[in-house]
Amino acid sequence: MTFTASGEGHDDGHPGEAASRARTRGRRRRRVPPVSVALSALLLAGIVALAIPGVVPTGDTSGSGSSAPLEAYVARPTPAIDALDDKPALWTNAETPEPLYQLRTQELLDLPARYAAREHGLGGREDVLAFGDYHGEGLHLRLSVYRMGKEAPRPSTFFVDLARRSAEAGVGVTGMGPPVAEDTKFGPTEIADARLNLDGDERACQAFRLMTTAESEQTSWQISGWVCDATPVAPLEIACFLDHLSVTEAAHDISLSRLFARANERRRPECGGVPQPIPPKGA
Repeated sequence: MTFTASGEGHDDGHPGEAASRARTRGRRRRRVPPVSVALSALLLAGIVALAIPGVVPTGDTSGSGSSAPLEAYVARPTPAIDALDDKPALWTNAETPEPLYQLRTQELLDLPARYAAREHGLGGREDVLAFGDYHGEGLHLRLSVYRMGKEAPRPSTFFVDLARRSAEAGVGVTGMGPPVAEDTKFGPTEIADARLNLDGDERACQAFRLMTTAESEQTSWQISGWVCDATPVAPLEIACFLDHLSVTEAAHDISLSRLFARANERRRPECGGVPQPIPPKGA
C-alpha cells in the first residue's frame, strides 16, 4: 500500500477544503521583514546574556571583533575559602615547633631523637617523634600524633593508611601481614608486621595505628607509626611505648589534656615505671 501526501494538484471535490489549502499556501508565501528579524535577534541575544550567571554584557567599540575581555567575567563567591581567615588550606611545616608530646621509656634513652610538626589551614596538626636511625641495625621508632581537622580524609584500611602516611615520609611499603589488636591506654590498637623500604634499604618492622576521641569532645586523634629492630618488636612492647607517651607543659589544649588524663587512668601495670624524660630535639 502506497501513502500519498496531500498537496497541490489533488482535489477531493470539496470546495471548502480547497479554499483552506489556498489560504495556507498564501500564508507560507509571506516573508518576515528583515527589520523584524534583526530586532528579534537582538532581543534574544540580550535575554541570553542576562540569563547566563557571572557574565557581564559588554560592547566591543574597538571594531576588531575580538571576544569580550577577561573583566567581563565575574568570579563566584567562595565562602569556604574566605572563612579560612588567610590560613592556607594546605600543610605548612613548623620551622621551630614547640613539642607537645614526649616519650619516656628506657629503650629510647640513648638514641638520637628528632621532633617535627606541621599544621593545616583547616585545623589539623601532626606531631612526629622519631628515635634511632632507620638505616642502622638497632631500634628505630617513628610515632605520629595527628589531631584531625576538617582536612582529614575518610577512614581507610590499615594498609592504605600506612602506605599513604609512609609515602609522605619518603618510605615505601613492600609488604604487610594481617593486623592484630592490642589494648593500650588509648584503646585497642592495630599492629601488623610490615616491610618498609627507604632509599633501597628494606627493613622488617611493626606498624601500628589507633583512633581516639576525648570524652565529650568532637576532636579526634590518630596515633600511628612503626618500630623496627633486629628482632621483631612484640605487640606488648608497642603498647608500652604508647603507655609512656605524655604531653609536655606546652600542651595547653583542653581537649588534649582530657584525652591524656582519661588515658592515664588505663595504663598497663606490666609496662613498669616511668624513667627520666627524653628531651626532644628539633628536626
